[in-house]
Amino acid sequence: MPKKVRLLKRAQFLTLSKQGKKVHTDCFLALVLKGTALNNRIGITVSKKVGNAVERNRIKRIIREYFRHNKENISGPDDINIIARKGLTTLSNRQIIEKLDKLFTKIAAVN
Repeated sequence: MPKKVRLLKRAQFLTLSKQGKKVHTDCFLALVLKGTALNNRIGITVSKKVGNAVERNRIKRIIREYFRHNKENISGPDDINIIARKGLTTLSNRQIIEKLDKLFTKIAAVN
């Protein structure tokens, strides 16, 4: 993904955590804030509590690919940080995509 659609700096993540709205689902937590960029930007956080490196990278790849295919459907220039929770590693790719669908419909309702 190009740099213009990613959150890159620690300060951006901190601002998002302090000022952003929280959107909860059973497997994800999303922090959403109206962005200053011209398009939506995404940051992905998967801690070591979720699983080993292989499992964490698989989850990040799925989230990135979902965002790449659906970024036109997300309204407005928002900064979004998606935080994965425990239990995602036991789900299949299809189930994770369904959970992301729920998350992004909730994000659209917040804005």
